[in-house]
Amino acid sequence: MAGRAWLTLTIAVCGALAVTGAEAAAKKKVRVAAKGPAPIASGCTYFQAPMCFGVTTAGKVNYSLWDAKAWIPPRTGVDIWGKTTGTGPCGVPSIQVTSWKPNKTLKCGA
Repeated sequence: MAGRAWLTLTIAVCGALAVTGAEAAAKKKVRVAAKGPAPIASGCTYFQAPMCFGVTTAGKVNYSLWDAKAWIPPRTGVDIWGKTTGTGPCGVPSIQVTSWKPNKTLKCGA
């Protein structure tokens, strides 16, 4: 009789752990989905004479930035969201900025 009790208890504990693990996986999946799209570019901003403002990514790719609704300070690390629009008047690919936010982990020189 004691063997049946241990077997029943073991099955109940394993079942409870399986349900808890499935709930945790479901919560994690929801959390990942809520983050939103990744930025198009992350890097340091700069002025490019005479009329362009751009960003240089960690992979040393330069983009010119257009239509940013809030002013983006130069020599600042930023994450950029928007749409690439091909090569612009500055000779580098352009991004039409829909939003941006500062990236505190990037160190941009003076």
